[in-house]
Amino acid sequence: MADFRNPAGVPVPPSRYSQSVRVERNAEYLFLSGQVGLEADGSIPADFDRQAELTWDYIERLLADHGMTMANLVKVQGFLTSAEHVGGYKKWRDLRMPEPPPASTVVIVSGFVAPGLLIEIDAVAAREP
Repeated sequence: MADFRNPAGVPVPPSRYSQSVRVERNAEYLFLSGQVGLEADGSIPADFDRQAELTWDYIERLLADHGMTMANLVKVQGFLTSAEHVGGYKKWRDLRMPEPPPASTVVIVSGFVAPGLLIEIDAVAAREP
C-alpha cells in the first residue's frame, strides 16, 4: 500500500527516514494533530527525554484508537525549540519507527503555546481501506 524510497540521485538521508513515500489511491488517511509531552496531570516535564517519550506514547495511542500502529506512519514532522535536542529527537524517533521508516522532517522553532514545551510532533498515517 505504501512505497517507501531512498532512490539514487538524491542525498542519502543523514539519519533513519525515507526520502519519499507513495501511498496507493483510495487509502484511508489519519492526520494527527501535534502531540506534546505533557504528563497525565497536565504538567510539563523539564527533561527533553521525558517529553519525547510521552509525545511518542501519545502518537501510538492515537494510532491504536483508529486500529493502526507505528507501521502505518507515512510522514512524521518534529518541531524542537533547540538544535541541542536533535540528537535526542533522532534517538526517540528511531526507537519508535518501523522498518521501512516514514518520511520525516525536523524543524527548529522559537517556541510553543505553553512555555517549557521542548518538542511537538505531528504525523500522517495511511492504510488500506
